Amino acid sequence: MSDEDNGEYRKGHFFILLAIGLALGICTLDILSPLQGAVAVLYTSVIVLVGLTHRQAPIVMAAAGCASLAIAGYCASHWGAPLGSPAMRLGVSLVALMITTVLVLRQLREVEERERADARYRTIFAAGGFPIWESDWSGAHGLLHKGHPIDACTVELAFAAAFVKNANLAAACLFGFERREDLVGRSLLELATPATSEALVRIYEALMHGASSVEEETRFVSRTGREFDILLQVTIPPDHDGWKRILIMGADITERKRAQERLAAAQIELAHISRVTILGELAASIAHEVNQPLTATITYARSAARWLAREAPDAHEVSECLSAITANAERAAQVIARIRDLARNSDVRHAQISLSTLIAETLELVQREMTTKGVTLTLNIESDLPPVTGDKVQLQQVLLNLLINARQAMLDTPEERRHLTVRAFRKAEKHIAVEVHDTGHGLAAGQDNLFTPFFTTKRDGMGMGFAICRTIMGQHEGSIEARSNAKGGATFVFVLPMKTDHVHGGSEGLVPQH
Repeated sequence: MSDEDNGEYRKGHFFILLAIGLALGICTLDILSPLQGAVAVLYTSVIVLVGLTHRQAPIVMAAAGCASLAIAGYCASHWGAPLGSPAMRLGVSLVALMITTVLVLRQLREVEERERADARYRTIFAAGGFPIWESDWSGAHGLLHKGHPIDACTVELAFAAAFVKNANLAAACLFGFERREDLVGRSLLELATPATSEALVRIYEALMHGASSVEEETRFVSRTGREFDILLQVTIPPDHDGWKRILIMGADITERKRAQERLAAAQIELAHISRVTILGELAASIAHEVNQPLTATITYARSAARWLAREAPDAHEVSECLSAITANAERAAQVIARIRDLARNSDVRHAQISLSTLIAETLELVQREMTTKGVTLTLNIESDLPPVTGDKVQLQQVLLNLLINARQAMLDTPEERRHLTVRAFRKAEKHIAVEVHDTGHGLAAGQDNLFTPFFTTKRDGMGMGFAICRTIMGQHEGSIEARSNAKGGATFVFVLPMKTDHVHGGSEGLVPQH
């Protein structure tokens, strides 16, 4: 038997002994008193006293005993006398005794039913797999019913006055506590966020307008520092006694919110992909139409070069211009061909490529733009680099994209500090790495998404450049990565496998070229 049960047992015995003494005293007074049976009605107090034991058997036994004592007292005082007012008063006393007993037994059943309901409530409360807690908002009730406006200041004062009266383990774990006792007695103000205050304004307004149940989404921060989204169900029981009992149930909806955000992002990305797909189809159509003028340009440029060689062989500058027109038109034709291949999902055209030559040719394409923007170019290529296998146009597209992005990243850098370095060197035994090092603003937060399609930090960017670079590297069994520099700027590195029969060739020296 627990200490609490032992105390209840002793208290019950005390009430029974007290009731026995009171009953004997009333019986003695009834026999000796000249009131002729009027004292017997006092037996009802004995029933009330025994009712404090909250047990049915002692109440019934007390009622029977008191009735017997009342009859015995009447017989002792009026035996042999004719029936009259004493007998009538005895009957009234017995009826009062019976009514009192019935009322006490009914109250006892109501108490027992309420205790069983409370026990079920406590069982559900403690064993529930979802967070439930009971709070005392009486301080908030008094503050709001004084006519204070429901603003941020009032909400903070009201919430500070509230505290947790009871909570289950799930609620304690939700807020970062190991035991429910650690949460009981606390104010949740210390775990609130700005979103909590906004939700409380709406909750208080609804309760003040007579709502008995309010549902709101808000955000708390746990004791461990984890922010989480929660759906609150705030209910006022009928016996709240001025908001002294407020039942709150919560559901952690953090993952649901994240899933909704991911779904919204996926829908936006899908819509973007749809637009880009249409753009791709349009680009394939444009590529088909542009291919013919490019072919004509190349043909006319070559014809002009042949005519010039016959008629004016000394016009070297014009000849060089025609050669440049032919070379750039051929490169444009190759790019157009790759776009058409991409639209037809054709295979990548692999061939043996010299990275030194590819880098030099690519730098020639951007040299004028770099000079105009005040960018100092430095080229460090390891001597005798072995060739790689791949699609020359696609690899040139990767390098060109990195160079243009590096130039754009240095627009806010003072002109004297705009340095762009391109390095090519062996990495391990079977790979060659190409680094593009700039002195721009570096990588911002969220760089993990840098190679994700449609992720961009530019106002007018599409977010496809780096994603295409990564795709091309994947097709060439290579990789690409980015990192911030210690002294500012960023470095992009793409790595390609060497051609198999040149794995062990080449030297290790670096030859700087400016």
